[in-house]
Amino acid sequence: MKKKGLRGILLGLSLALLLSGGVALAQDSLFMIVYKDCVQCWPGMEYPTGDAYLLPYKMGGWDTNYELCSRITVDGILEGEHCADEYPGTDPYSDTEAFPCEWYEDSASSFPLGGEASVANGPPSPLGVWKYVLSQDIPGAPNPRAEASWLVARVCEVEEEFVPEPGTMLLLGSGLAGLAGYATLRWRTRE
Repeated sequence: MKKKGLRGILLGLSLALLLSGGVALAQDSLFMIVYKDCVQCWPGMEYPTGDAYLLPYKMGGWDTNYELCSRITVDGILEGEHCADEYPGTDPYSDTEAFPCEWYEDSASSFPLGGEASVANGPPSPLGVWKYVLSQDIPGAPNPRAEASWLVARVCEVEEEFVPEPGTMLLLGSGLAGLAGYATLRWRTRE
């Protein structure tokens, strides 16, 4: 019996080490995370302050020996593309971004490395599905790539919070009570 316990501990420890090693490796690659699926457009020219109008994001994992490229599309139409040896602040880099409800004369993406985009040649409206792709061309290695997408809309639908029905709670509670009773009976029969 003691050998089986020792095997279990060794197996658990081995799996924990493998998982932690995999997480460490995964953190060394290019990534981009956006913290909202939908962000409301802002109707003015000044930068908004309300959270509903701001998209928080985080990016990082780049190799500073190679150019970092970004490509932004709105509903599949190119809004901006740029490659540079400049990197946006620290790695990882976090910030927020706001999106206008309509293009205006000086509209351009202000994302890091977003480049300049001509409104005349770009998408007809900033409303729609935005896709941001980060990439690096590293000779002799798999080229890292990260992407994120989100919806820019006039009004984002708020998902209703899930509240379980009383019947569901009763079933869950009675199931847990039954398991506790079973465990008690097993414990008593052991003695």
